[in-house]
Amino acid sequence: MFSPFTSLALLLSVASAPPGSSVPPSPSEATPAEAAPSPAATPAPETVPVSEVQPPQRIDSVVVPYPEAERAAGLEGEVVLRLTIDEHGVVTESEVVRSAGPAFDEAVRTASLSFRFEPARVGGEPVAVQIELLHTFKLDPVPPSAETPASEAPTAAGTEPAPTDEKPAEGKGLETTVSGRSEAERMRQSAEAVKVISIRRAKARSADLGQVLASQEGVEVRRAGGLGSTALFSLNGLTDDQIRFFLDGVPLDLAGYPFGIANVPVNLVDSVQLYRGVVPVRYGADALGGAVNLTPAPLEEGLHGAASLQGGAFGTYRLTLGGSFKPAERGFFARAHFFADTTDNDYSVDTEVADERGSIRPVTVQRFHDGYQALGGGLEAGYTGLAWADRFVVRAFGSGHDKELQHNLVMRGTPYGEARYGATALGGQLLYEKALSPAVRLDALVGYGWQATELVDVSEWVYDWYGNRVNPRTVPGEIGGDATDQTVWQQAFYGRAHVGWDVAKAQTLRLAVAPTLTLRTGEERRPVSPTDPDPLSADRTLLSFVTGLEYEVDLFDDALEVIVFGKDYVYAARAREPADTGGWRRKDRDLHQLGGGAALRLRLGEPLYLKASYERATRLPRPDEVFGNGVLVNANLDLEPEHSHNLNIGVATVPLRTGLGAFRGELNGFARLADNLILLTGRDRDWSYQNVYSARVLGVEGAAGWTSPGGLVSLDANATFQDLRNTSEEGAFSTFEGTRLPNRPWFFANATARVSLRGLATQEDELSPFWSTRYVHRFFRNWESLGAVDSKEEIASQFVQAAGVGYRVRRGGVTVGLTAELENLTAAKVFDFFGVQRPGRAGWLKATLEY
Repeated sequence: MFSPFTSLALLLSVASAPPGSSVPPSPSEATPAEAAPSPAATPAPETVPVSEVQPPQRIDSVVVPYPEAERAAGLEGEVVLRLTIDEHGVVTESEVVRSAGPAFDEAVRTASLSFRFEPARVGGEPVAVQIELLHTFKLDPVPPSAETPASEAPTAAGTEPAPTDEKPAEGKGLETTVSGRSEAERMRQSAEAVKVISIRRAKARSADLGQVLASQEGVEVRRAGGLGSTALFSLNGLTDDQIRFFLDGVPLDLAGYPFGIANVPVNLVDSVQLYRGVVPVRYGADALGGAVNLTPAPLEEGLHGAASLQGGAFGTYRLTLGGSFKPAERGFFARAHFFADTTDNDYSVDTEVADERGSIRPVTVQRFHDGYQALGGGLEAGYTGLAWADRFVVRAFGSGHDKELQHNLVMRGTPYGEARYGATALGGQLLYEKALSPAVRLDALVGYGWQATELVDVSEWVYDWYGNRVNPRTVPGEIGGDATDQTVWQQAFYGRAHVGWDVAKAQTLRLAVAPTLTLRTGEERRPVSPTDPDPLSADRTLLSFVTGLEYEVDLFDDALEVIVFGKDYVYAARAREPADTGGWRRKDRDLHQLGGGAALRLRLGEPLYLKASYERATRLPRPDEVFGNGVLVNANLDLEPEHSHNLNIGVATVPLRTGLGAFRGELNGFARLADNLILLTGRDRDWSYQNVYSARVLGVEGAAGWTSPGGLVSLDANATFQDLRNTSEEGAFSTFEGTRLPNRPWFFANATARVSLRGLATQEDELSPFWSTRYVHRFFRNWESLGAVDSKEEIASQFVQAAGVGYRVRRGGVTVGLTAELENLTAAKVFDFFGVQRPGRAGWLKATLEY
């Protein structure tokens, strides 16, 4: 079978169907035919020979109507559509690439949603594809020919014209691209517990990646402030480091983004893959509750570039630049990206201050010490089609950020006026891919990452909420009563090797190994006692080695897909810590764990399919949890791995096309039975991670959407209910057994609406008004069973809306866009965490350029 983990980056030249074709083409549309082999079509990395590729063939008899007004006016035109066709030959998406005017566009696009195809095939197996089809509206009737059935040809002047002059756009053959978007649909309908999120629309908006992810069912992204603030990511009830984050398969913190996923620029990402609870072995991951993989845009032939600039409230500006150069289908290619962010985060918040009499009174002030700056970029270059490698890539990256700290975790007490932290990351990677035989493929990655994290808290002044110095401190340091000036250095050597073997038709075996070695040391330049050993200066190492073996089989003509897998986890930590009697003592730890699971997808008949998956998941402690994070978290060298039984079951639909529009939806249930969970505990400067409790998460999530005929209006909504309960029978939390976990949202929902108006001023423009909203039901900060209901501290229900309008126009291969957006329309008081107020109403303007 064609391996689902083999990239489908195949480019085929397609022309009109040749005479004698067994499937007659529709008289109103060019029909793809067999591609002629050419030098550009020789096998490239992640491809198969062109001889094994069959483009989709049209098999319906749908006729595209000629718009009456345009026919009466004697107008003609050409429309190029980009159609996404699934492995069943159903058109799941239709987008106008080149416009001939609103009437022509609407006529052919609406009709195209009813087209049916014999699906594209690779090595005999049906696959999802994208094709670009040129439709010509031509008034001159053409006599019947071998390509036009006589029964459908015009019989007299003035009858329904049947355009048959299907010439390629700009003299080139029509192209069928089996690309990243069609791969996303394949993944969505695979047995994997994955959801693929397209970022195409989000790139035009002001929302950051945290907001984009938070709009999905089952996902929470809670932030302690504005851009650059600490973000807590949760997926189906499991949180933060329990979810693994990747950039194109590489751990995110080792790929140049040490400041977290929520602050990654949206415009540097093409799509996001959310793996719910069950993570494929190819990632070499020890995730407890799932994984998030950010994917860049696929490389296209030629010279391409993109830029975006956003500005608006609170002194916020964000710039991204990207470009690629690929002169031919095979051979040399290069790509680079750059980003820069800056914000003052000086939005208004409500707090309490003491007046001149010492009485506490409520006031509204502007944040004054909460700025954030980030800068980074990357470069990659490589070759495809080499004798010794199908693909060889060298990557280098660097980034840095600096964040001011203004207050403690609940925004109470004396604010901070000088404390800050930051991080710098540098590194590189080598990627190698090779087909060892027609049935065996290898891809391998090795990399190195260096990171320095700095915390400076040496202020000698007390500040008030207006940003004024009011009193000198007796002891320097704002956060915990002691001055801190420290740097932690970390090096990471990591690798991943993945081998896929098609052992038989529709059966694939995969093996993945992923070792990571982390080295840590540091320096405290303001020790409490000059005679005590500096705990940061000790050399510490952590080795993790994850091995996974996976078997996939497709049965009953792809009606059933089954994946079974096993994982092996090895963990070795080597460290020293200060001894109570002076000097140092060894603190080493070795662990070995096993895990595994299975997943299946069953087609219930058009358009429904069922997915179910299970994993006995293990997560090894991270370096930041074991050794501290170099900022506010101390080391705990005794941490144990976390475990969870993860179960998902759901039903979904392929897009259902009707006369009322296209409908889509899915409903999922999930369970997480976790033990030995790691929790950040403490206060002020004494924070550390501890194995403190067990929990059970039961939940249900659903999503539904509708697109009107012609794509004029799109509506989407989703909702999540999750019941998170403490199941600890012993330890600190045994008293609260059976009680809902504190400080965790348990019900939230999202909705969006968009209107798409095309061809207003030019043939290739689009005006897109939009509206979105998010609701989070109230939840308690502490355990439900503590205290009376009316005295509990709670995070109130949140209902936040945003609206805006975007406009983009394409001319001569260049696309320019401009979006104006107003966030938090009603200026609602928003709190993701108790006491910590999020920004209020904010206006944004964002410009984008692509060529």
